[in-house]
Amino acid sequence: MAKIDESYLQELKDAGLFVSSPYSSTHGWSDGVRVGKPTTTPGNSIAGYKAGYVVIGAEAVEPPEMDAPMVVLYSVDNKWIVHSQECVPKLGPGDFVNEWSTPAEAIEDILDFYFGDPGRMNLKAERKLAHQRRKDSSQ
Repeated sequence: MAKIDESYLQELKDAGLFVSSPYSSTHGWSDGVRVGKPTTTPGNSIAGYKAGYVVIGAEAVEPPEMDAPMVVLYSVDNKWIVHSQECVPKLGPGDFVNEWSTPAEAIEDILDFYFGDPGRMNLKAERKLAHQRRKDSSQ
């Protein structure tokens, strides 16, 4: 599993995104990072979204408040993976696991998710709204 070159992580940070400390090399997403969009950064978001953030190990920087789902960036078998999953145990509406040949393609995918075509974010927003409606109707 390849470590992510700091120049790619810096590109995400320069765009205003939060980048976590890397996971350990023994983690399932070996040397991967979580990426999120702070509420102070313009871009695709979900109204009323509160991102949960669990610290694993020591985090170098306190994560900011975020208004969009986070993604995980990691490498496995010479592929670069961009993974966004909120439904468990399987992928739900708007969730995705995209494989790329290069880290540059993976970075482009992340930037598109947060700043480009809002289609993927809208699917997640619609799922969240449908969940809230079901919850409200059962009370």
